[in-house]
Amino acid sequence: MNQLVLSLLFAAACLLGNAYYATAQTQTPLVQWDRTFGGTAADELYATVLTSDGGYIVGGASRSGISGDKTQPSQGDYDYWIVKMSATGVKQWERSFGGTDQDILFTLQQTSDGGYILGGISYSGIGGDKTQANQGIMYDYWVVKVDASGTKQWDRTYGGTAADELRTLQQTSDGGYILAGYTSSPDVIGSSFPFSVPADYWLIKVDANGTKQWDRTFGGSNSDYLSTLVQTSDGGYLLGGNSTSPISGDKTQPSQGSQGSPDYWVVKVDASGTKQWDRTFGGTNVESLSSLQPTSDGGYILGGYSYSPIGGDKTQPNPGYTSFWVVKVDASGTKQWDRTFGGTGRNELYALQQTSDGGYILGGQSDSSISGDKTQASLGGDDMWLVKVDANGTKQWDKTIGGSGGDYILRIQLTTDGGYFLAGSSTSGISGDKTQLNYGGKDYWVVKLGAAPLATTAATTRPALSAYPNPTRTQLTLRGPLGTPYQLLNQLGQVMLSGKLTNQPLDVHSLPAGLYLLRDQTTGRTTKLVKE
Repeated sequence: MNQLVLSLLFAAACLLGNAYYATAQTQTPLVQWDRTFGGTAADELYATVLTSDGGYIVGGASRSGISGDKTQPSQGDYDYWIVKMSATGVKQWERSFGGTDQDILFTLQQTSDGGYILGGISYSGIGGDKTQANQGIMYDYWVVKVDASGTKQWDRTYGGTAADELRTLQQTSDGGYILAGYTSSPDVIGSSFPFSVPADYWLIKVDANGTKQWDRTFGGSNSDYLSTLVQTSDGGYLLGGNSTSPISGDKTQPSQGSQGSPDYWVVKVDASGTKQWDRTFGGTNVESLSSLQPTSDGGYILGGYSYSPIGGDKTQPNPGYTSFWVVKVDASGTKQWDRTFGGTGRNELYALQQTSDGGYILGGQSDSSISGDKTQASLGGDDMWLVKVDANGTKQWDKTIGGSGGDYILRIQLTTDGGYFLAGSSTSGISGDKTQLNYGGKDYWVVKLGAAPLATTAATTRPALSAYPNPTRTQLTLRGPLGTPYQLLNQLGQVMLSGKLTNQPLDVHSLPAGLYLLRDQTTGRTTKLVKE
């Protein structure tokens, strides 16, 4: 069974779930447990995934030597640091990887062989765990492949003569990987200028062993910084980040703000990296895109934060200094709606996911007191802040989580019990929602929430749809009431097939092998299917 199993059992299953209700969630979820991991220096978490054994793995950068939870010495400055946990948050193992200088992990994913692929940036030359030289005078992309127990298998360095920063990666259906970030290297971009140039998005496709197959850059005349990427149902990719460019180069729409103010910028490319379209979204001031996800209707949801009042693409006022800003677009990138959420202080969105009811969970940090959309008091400094909205972006509830120091949420995962797994960093000691001591500076901090209680429950009694043969190679026959609307979803919650149930079999021979979910759109119930 290939890579689809690894995240589908968790991300997609949680996205669509087998818990199905006719009423909206009206109460906030409760904290079930929290865990702190760190050493005596700074440990900053940037990435997490749910693992195929029901646990979790988190990763980021650590400056700590052997101390606290860290059992391996620092190789240089910051090192990559990953921590594997059980389903209840108990540490199972941890590993650090680095060279003689600074190495910062921003992204990780479980791979089809049960191991993990780690990605980020490196300033290090050959030394420690780094086997290839730095390509220029600044950061390079650095990718490390490890097995299921965290033992390193290989590493690869990619870069040009200036700064190259890897922000996200994913395994592809051919067993290789897509790497995405940005570059200011003139030799990568194709500039004759001898030094650093304005940054462009930089996309690299590599095979299963990390050998580069192709790369593409996308940008305008000013700087463009990629922050996120998703694979699309047609085999291509949607790239997201921030652009300060006017119409120029690959950018076909004008900046919405004052000159030099960044906007959200998304670029759609096909499976070979050829650009298909791009879209710009912004207000009259600064916008920063942090996260994007495919949605069950074939479109996309974009999230980040904004400094802008009403103007440009922004239709709602900013209640504070910065606010969460969410933009819903269709499959071609056309805006459908936008929503702003915040208190009177600083509110920055860094993560979002679509939920089983078709709505969205938004997560970030806030230093706001009770004000605007924020209904709970600050616990001290920055807090984690969650906002739950329905399919139209209407707020349903919000929740503040934190201790007496600074607490920052960078990632949200939906769990199979209908709850949420939050991952970020914290400087708080035991206080508020934080039940474990701080080790020193920032520590990794993870929080498990249960499902939001329901005011009333009206579960349907209709059985889930079924399909045969299961597993299958070429065709599926669906069983259930004729005319039932259905969707077949992949590991990312992307709709691969949809329609209304008939007596005719479905042709699935072209779908990648792995685990899928068949969703009854009437009840929300799902059935697991295996494509061999």
